[in-house]
Amino acid sequence: MNDERKKEIKDKVTQLLGDKANNDLIDFSLDRVIQSVANFTNIPVDELPPEIDSTIIAMCLQLIQTHEWTRKDVVNSISEGDVSVNFGSPAELYAQVQKINPVTDDFISDLIHFRRLPQ
Repeated sequence: MNDERKKEIKDKVTQLLGDKANNDLIDFSLDRVIQSVANFTNIPVDELPPEIDSTIIAMCLQLIQTHEWTRKDVVNSISEGDVSVNFGSPAELYAQVQKINPVTDDFISDLIHFRRLPQ
């Protein structure tokens, strides 16, 4: 995925988040989602088709919004499955993002159409 295409995706996510947008958080979440999509589909990041961009945007928005990372106050907790973490620093927030798998049941049906056999 080239830088121009990634910037277009980021701009759309930023636009959809509105005044709640945080560039560092969007960059980090977008990188996490793109890598997760590439891992799930067995397609290298540089070869991901443009048709998957809307799914990447939706996944990034869901990742940010469902965990309330756009709140102006300090994050109190993030829960994923049976795991729950309470914290207040940005460093801990970014560490938690690393642990979350943004490929949920909501997006598997979209991504399965692009999936390749592992090589």
